[in-house]
Amino acid sequence: MTLIDLDHAGSASDEAAAPVNLPRLRRIALVVLTVVGVAALTASAPPAPSRVRPLWTTALQPSDTVALDGRTVYLNRSSPSGPAEVVAYDLPTGRLRWATPTGDAYGIRPVGDVVLVTTGPLPRTLGPRTIALDAATGARLWQTTGASADRGVLLTETGRAGATTGLRLVGLRDGRQVWRRAITPSEEWATITENGRPTSIVTVTATGDATVYNYDDGSVRHRGRIPWSGVYSATSFPAGAQLVVVRTASAQTVATIYRAADLRQLWQSDELIGYVTTCGPLICTAGVRGVAGRDPVTGDELWRRDDMKFVWDVGAGRLLLSAGANLASASTVLADAATGRTIGRPLGGQEAFVAGEPGSLILLRATGTRSDRTAVTRLDLADGRQTPLGTVDRLAEQDCQGVAGYLLCSRGNTLTVTAIS
Repeated sequence: MTLIDLDHAGSASDEAAAPVNLPRLRRIALVVLTVVGVAALTASAPPAPSRVRPLWTTALQPSDTVALDGRTVYLNRSSPSGPAEVVAYDLPTGRLRWATPTGDAYGIRPVGDVVLVTTGPLPRTLGPRTIALDAATGARLWQTTGASADRGVLLTETGRAGATTGLRLVGLRDGRQVWRRAITPSEEWATITENGRPTSIVTVTATGDATVYNYDDGSVRHRGRIPWSGVYSATSFPAGAQLVVVRTASAQTVATIYRAADLRQLWQSDELIGYVTTCGPLICTAGVRGVAGRDPVTGDELWRRDDMKFVWDVGAGRLLLSAGANLASASTVLADAATGRTIGRPLGGQEAFVAGEPGSLILLRATGTRSDRTAVTRLDLADGRQTPLGTVDRLAEQDCQGVAGYLLCSRGNTLTVTAIS
């Protein structure tokens, strides 16, 4: 006889007959459908659009010089069938604005509404010459012997031995001579700028005879003598109201800082350095002991980074510091020029940087997965934030220039202009 467990059967029957909670099931189904929908949308969403866009290209020879301002690209172009010329292209569109024959040009510098072009010497003349072109039309405004030497139109004259033998200040638009002075043949010269305005010019001869000239009228302010000869190399550069003289003898490089007004020595580097450079308001020395930021007048050490060996001043009170000689070093960082403090996260892997929008740099590096592409990143100098903008065809990163909204790079015999948003 078969026995039937009525108690068990009753329990099973009761469970089967339990009422169904329809509102609760609807809520569960809605949640499930929402999750599935979001996942589907995420999987099918297109990638963020690239913020770099190639615009136009033009032919570029290795000897050509490229310069740009906010709206125009200028380059000298040589031709086997005609005279060399300077051409101007509209930066956003590549439209040819004008072309002006200039001869063999090797320097182009836009200054306001004028383009200053430095060319080789004419027959029976010494040294280079400068041609001034109207930036809007390419019309020739004036030309003269001498090379354009600084942000204004200070011209340097060259003697047969290659030394600078004369200084001349002329008007930007009309080329009219403001003053001219013959000088003792000099190896070096530097324009001293204070509060954004050039105030004096310092020249140094091969034996260390130094002269300070007033920028406005060429009058002599001071004469003196500084250590210069008897070394492998010597050079100078301005740092605010100071003149920095760098002398290398054997394996030792020494930086001596002078007050430019009277050539009084202020201080000298007290360690073996690799090089010295401006660091915003400070002067930086870099070498085996690291990078140090120093007061430009006293030489007092205000900060030191023992973990770094190289420094680049990128403006806006910011530096790039690196333990290696290039930006590919994993330890490359953005730093505050006044304190040496790191800002943001490391920048390792970059190959080059160029100017970007005000307060930013554009970083370039080869992509890790595709060597035929270059990654473009914007670096905010205020807080160190890095914003990936996209990739473009592989660029020769060391041959790039930047201006707000655009990137210009040479690649083979081609100049490529790319928009950056």
